[in-house]
Order: sequence, then C-alpha cells, then structure tokens
Amino acid sequence: MPEMSFDFEGLIQMIANNLYSEKKVFIRELIQNAHDGTRRRALVDGSVGRIDVDTRPQDLEITVRDTGIGMNRDDLVNYLSNIGKSLTKQEREHDDTLIGQFGIGFLSAFVVAAKVRVTTRKLGEETGWLWENEGSKEYRLTECEVAVPGTTVTVSLAGAEDRGMIQEGEVRSLIRHYADMLTTPIHLNGSQEPENTMHLPWEKSGLTDEQLDIDLRFYVERTLNDRVLEAIPVQLRGPVRAEGVLYINRDRVFTTNQPRTIRLFHRRMFLCENQQDVLPQWARFVNGVINSPDLTPTAARDNFLRDDMWAALRDALGNLVIEHLVHLRDTQRERFAGIARFHRMSFASASYYYSEFFTKFADLLLWKTNRLPEEPGNDTVPDPLDDIGTGVALRTLPEILERLPGTPDQPRTLQCVTGMDAARQYFKIANAAGTTVVDASFVFEPELLDAYTKLPGVSLRLVHIDREDSPSGDAIFRQPVGGDATAVQALADRMSAVLRTPHNHSIRTEARVFEPPEIAAVLRTDARTTAQAKAEEVLLDPNSPPGIREMAESVKRLTRGTGQWLTINAGNPLVQRLAEHRDSTNHEVQQLMLALYHSAVLANGQLITAHSASTFHDQLQQLMGRSLEALDLEERCKVLDDRLRAAQGRRRSGSGARADYRTFFMITPFADHYDPLIGAVREVVEHRWGCRLVVARDQQEHHRLLENVQILMDGADGFIAEITHSNPNVMFELGAAFTDRRDRPVILLREEQASANGAALPADLRELLYISYTMDDAELVEKLRAKMSKSTDIQELLKGSNHAVYISRQRLAQLIAPVVLEPMVLEALAARYATAQDWLTAEADEVGRLLGQGNQEFAPIIVAKVRRGVSA
Repeated sequence: MPEMSFDFEGLIQMIANNLYSEKKVFIRELIQNAHDGTRRRALVDGSVGRIDVDTRPQDLEITVRDTGIGMNRDDLVNYLSNIGKSLTKQEREHDDTLIGQFGIGFLSAFVVAAKVRVTTRKLGEETGWLWENEGSKEYRLTECEVAVPGTTVTVSLAGAEDRGMIQEGEVRSLIRHYADMLTTPIHLNGSQEPENTMHLPWEKSGLTDEQLDIDLRFYVERTLNDRVLEAIPVQLRGPVRAEGVLYINRDRVFTTNQPRTIRLFHRRMFLCENQQDVLPQWARFVNGVINSPDLTPTAARDNFLRDDMWAALRDALGNLVIEHLVHLRDTQRERFAGIARFHRMSFASASYYYSEFFTKFADLLLWKTNRLPEEPGNDTVPDPLDDIGTGVALRTLPEILERLPGTPDQPRTLQCVTGMDAARQYFKIANAAGTTVVDASFVFEPELLDAYTKLPGVSLRLVHIDREDSPSGDAIFRQPVGGDATAVQALADRMSAVLRTPHNHSIRTEARVFEPPEIAAVLRTDARTTAQAKAEEVLLDPNSPPGIREMAESVKRLTRGTGQWLTINAGNPLVQRLAEHRDSTNHEVQQLMLALYHSAVLANGQLITAHSASTFHDQLQQLMGRSLEALDLEERCKVLDDRLRAAQGRRRSGSGARADYRTFFMITPFADHYDPLIGAVREVVEHRWGCRLVVARDQQEHHRLLENVQILMDGADGFIAEITHSNPNVMFELGAAFTDRRDRPVILLREEQASANGAALPADLRELLYISYTMDDAELVEKLRAKMSKSTDIQELLKGSNHAVYISRQRLAQLIAPVVLEPMVLEALAARYATAQDWLTAEADEVGRLLGQGNQEFAPIIVAKVRRGVSA
C-alpha cells in the first residue's frame, strides 16, 4: 500500500508560522522533554533527576542535558524520528505529571536550528546513541560512548540573528517563566542553585494559615510583581483538579473588561496567561496562578480547549472566591471590611452586571449606615464621613435588618438615602431620631438595594427619606404644631415664591420639625424623572460610547435641581427668627432665605454647581463684611463699657467698700512751656492731697487720641484746666467736662501776664472764677495749693475718709531715699502698691520678687521706710 510523503522543510515552516508564536518556545519544549525523562526514571528507581542547560552564544549553541531514563535505538527510531508519536502520552496513565502529549514538540528546535544532535543512553543498557539531523527528513543514527543514563540535546542555531534568545539572562527568564513549577531542578551554566522554585507555597505541609498567607503573598509579589490585598489558596480535588493561588490585588477595577493577571500551568509547565474566562466574568478584581492536570492543551501548547473541564474549573474558582470572602466576614471582619471598602466599586459593579454574582454575594455587600450613640463600635471602621462627628458603620444588609424592629410575619421597613453625598446630614438626623438609615448613594447601590428586596426569602420595604414623595417620611419629618407652626409655614410659602435654582426652577419649600434642631434645612427630591434615570443608566455603563456619555452628562446637568424640595426645620432657632420677618421683598430677608437654601446645598454636596459656588463666595464676602462691622461695633461697645466701668470704679464707694484714690485730669495744651505748671500742680495733687494727677500725653488707654482723652476724663474725679490762650483742644475738653452730669469739680488756671494784657476769654468762661498764677514764681506750689484748696467742691472731695492716699512714682522715690532703684523697677512697685494702704499691708517677700535678683535684700528696708513716710 503506498504511503503519504511530506516535505520536512514545509512542515517546519508550518510549525513556525502557525503552531508556535515565538521561536524561543523550542527551549521550553526541550526542557519539557527532559522533565518527562527524569519523571519516567523516577518511576523506576525513585531518583529526583536533574536538568542542566548550557548556553554558548558565541558558538550559536545551546544544550539541554538531563539525568532521566534516556533512550535506546528503538525509542529514537519509533518516537523521536516518528512525527506525531508520543511515548509520554502512552505512559501518562502511570504518572500524571508527565507533560508531553502530541509528539511534535521536538520539531520546534528545527525552527531555528541548522543542526540538532542528541546523545542518549537508556537506563539499564550499556550502549549509547548519537542522533543527528541537519534540518531535513533524513537523520544519522550511530552508536557512541555515553557515561551515564540520560539524554543531551544540542541545538546549533542557523543564524546569528537568533543569538539573543540563548543569552544566559534570556534563558534564565524563560526557565522561570515556563518551568518554575517543575519539581526537577534546572541548573543554568553550572549554577549551584536551581533556577526554578520547584516547591510552591500551597504544597508545603505544616504551615499555619498565617504562614501560608505570608508565603503566598511573597510568591505572587516575586513571581508576578503584583501587590496583594488578599491571597486565596487553591486546592481543588474534584470534579476538576487544580492548585495554586488566587489573589485580590491592590489595584482598583473600574471597567468590566479590565485585563487580569492569570497564569495557567498544565502539569506544572506554564502554558498561557491572561485568559479572562478562566474566572467568572464578575471576578475582575481577582488574579492568580493556577496549575491543573485536567485541562486539555492545544497542539501549540499556548492555550486550552474550552471544554467541560474548563467550565468546571471556572465555576469552582468563582465559588472558592465567594467562600473565602464569607469565611473572612465571619472570622476576620476588619480584614473583610478593608477588602470590601477598597474594591467597593468592583463588588458593586459585579453585583449590578452579573446576577449570578449578586445572588451569591448580596449578603456580603457592605453598606454605610449610621451608628447610634448607644450601639457598640466594634463594626465601625474609619470613614471620611466621620469628620463631621457622625458615627459611621459598615454592615451587611442581614446585620442591618437584625437591628430593625419588626416581626417575622411582617416586612421590615428600612430607611435609606440615595442622593449622592447627602448621607452626612441624614445620619445626624437619624441619630437624633434614634433610627437607622442606610446610605445607598454610591454607584449602583440604589439599584442593588432595590434588587435585594426582590431576593427569595427577603421581606423588606424601602423608605427613601431624602425624597419628598416617600410615603413614610413623617417618621422623621413631622408636621409642625404649636405657636410657631403658622409663622414657619408662612415662611415656607414665601420662600417657595422667592427662591429659584440657577436654571430658574422653583424650589418648593415645606416646613417640618426634625432633630437635631441645629440643622436648619435639608434638600429632598421627587422620584427621578425618566430622563434622569436614563442618563444615570448610561453613565453607569462603562462601555457607553463617548458621544452618548456626553449627552447623558448634559441631561444630568440640566435636570440637576429639578424636583427639589427644601425642608426647613421649624424647630431651628434661626428659622424661627427668620419667620418673624414677613417682608419677602426686603433684600436682606431674601438673602437670608437664599442662605438657608445654600446651607442645605452645602450639606447635600451633590447639588453644588459652579453657579452655586460663586453665590456662596459672594455671600461669604458679604458675611465677612458684616462680621467686620459687628467686630467694630463690638469694639466700640467694649470701649464704652470700659469707660462706664472705670467711671463706676472711681465713684465714691459706699460704707464698708475698699477706699480708692482720687484722680484729677489736667486739661492743658501740648507744649513744653507748661511743664513747670504741670510739675507744680502734680506736687499739690499727688504729694499734698494724696490724689493722682493724669495728663493725656503721659497716659495712653487707647491708640486713638480722642478715645484716649475720653477714657481718661471718664475716670477722673475732678478737672484742672489751663485756659490762658483758649487753646481749641483745651476748650473742647473743658466743654466736655462742664456738660458732664456727675458734678465733678473744675479748677481753671490762667497766667497773670495774660490777664494784665487783656487777653479775652471765651464768653462762656468770662463769668467763671479762675486762679491766676505766675509761671516763674518760686512759691508757685504753695500758692496753687492755697488757692485750689479754697474750693468748697475740692474740700468736699478730699475730706472723705473713704478714699486712699495715692503714692506716685516720684513720691515713692522720695520715700525710699537714699535707696535708688532702676526706673522700670520703680514703675513696677508704684503700679503694684499705688496707695498708702497698699504699702501698709505689703509683704517684704512679694516686694523682693518685684525688686529682682540683686535687690531683694533691700525689700524690708524699702517697706519700712515707705510705711514710716506715709504714717508721718
């Protein structure tokens, strides 16, 4: 019978162009054959075996040598030289770690080879064989000396352009990529340590769960250079066998077609990666390394057939992910919560798009809910919303439902919020009302919460408290009653007529009572319009075309704010005060109404637009201006209050009150010419009368001159005015003194020379008595004392026993002489001990502290001298 013939070179070209995607695959095939040889020998004598790869790029040669079972002449003729016939396939029933299957892998060497030499000797035989082929269907087979059993394959490259693929670094990378799991050690260029891992973390025995987790993470990060959030060991025993590791990584997934890192091994030899359908479609957040002996590889060994075993593996891996997350939820809640928060978008999108995942995962989804003050905080995790002081908990829906009141035969009522960023205010409201609210405002969550109510065995009714059309909103938002109800409702009606959104939509306003009272208003909405719902559906779909997404964004932007209800709190003090202002045409009232609305917009967050932000800015500027005006007014009031307190402090005290010294304010022009007069008056007032003399230029109580003078005058018990030249400032201050209603005495002084020259006084002063003086009079002090003391008003002021004797700084210096103190120390003593009564009760230790180091020993002397002086 005639036999079919074939073109060897044409076959090699077909293999190169259609079967193997890369030339360097021939190294993988040679290592695979070497591995099968060592495994067949292990079945005979139990040896581990070894594979050595030697590269000689300068000679364009690479050698793969093994200590396996080797081949004899029959093996070389019947299998190596017989295309498509595989000895490994026939023996796999004895060892399922054997890899070879189709008998064509050896031919891959001829894609790059000018010549292939095989030297081999079979275990138990003495004869060695040399098989040579130079790239044709003809080969040479001769006996040769081979020292030990095993096989050596040497490939001589046909062209220098392929030298790069047999460089040491490239071959090392290839070994670790394809053969890392093989249990036979592979050495490169005589290396002491094998290049492949061989023993994988999931194969080690005696490890604790924590140790296994650490080893799995290290393996993934070393092998795949990926960051692991959670590692899931894989040990499947049936209906499909598989081992390895799945892991949830630290990269968030935002699309349904995001690439994944999944490496697939067949009988421990790498076959392919990134086959998305080896895991369920929903598992976009899962990557892994999987080895399975039960999958069926393609002839090119670069993929697997999509058969029943493939489908079984996909389902088993998906179930394993769910089971692991359930176990974490039940045993390590904080760890589970960290994963659920990190991949919140992934879990939500998978639940939204894949019903089979939602059915399995619905009870594992975490939802934000308020935590009532009396509830324990062990399920509470840090959350950005907590920056306003609202306790936030992450809980599954079954956990939330357990906390709700109700009976098994009646559906429970769950209050929820679906407006984006609106949960903060509603959490505070719910806490104040002592009820539970779920935040379902995140992407996909409104639809998922609604879908949960339709699951078998779930009896749940949703109440959207952030919607005006919610049928049970009055559980939190109650109708106002009582005296303020009518006024606040009238305010709501006026606001409905006045307020408009940036797109000129009316803002319907209602009055309700809700807790806590410090929240003035909240924004609620009607159910979404059809256009809004469709726009959101388009935006939720990551595969929506860009043009359609732009249209949806426009629809959402234009309809933002439609169907808004502003609910004002009738229990809020600001709302109650605003309700008292009934003139809605008043600009200030309208601004306050708008501010009330904007406070709700800020609390909501979702409705903030560029226009509203600009309005907030303008209102803030106005508020800052009014605040500054209020600060100025407050400062003026404080000055007036200080004046009143000072004046009250200077009044004559009643019986039993501590006496205070008397103060005279001297009204005089600011000129050095009057210094001698001021000195003489000071001698009389302070040293003879025991009162204090204040001159505006020497005492500053305020940074403004006029305010300073007013403060000093308010605190004075009497006035002494120099009126010689009718100085305008003197006249102004003198007028203020005369108009005072406290009847404080006023003494007028005038130089005699001016009187003699006929200098005229203002008409209002001509009839008043004044004291004449001469500036250079040697007896000026005594003459002033004698003349001023004749005033009955002065006598009345000085004769009381309920005022203290003032000790000025100059007087103190005189009393303690010959002790001389620095001016600052003297000033401190005079300020602390301002009266004779103060010195009579002074303690030497306290005086010593004011004197400071170096002068403390003078304290007893100073106290004694002052006491003697004031007693005399």
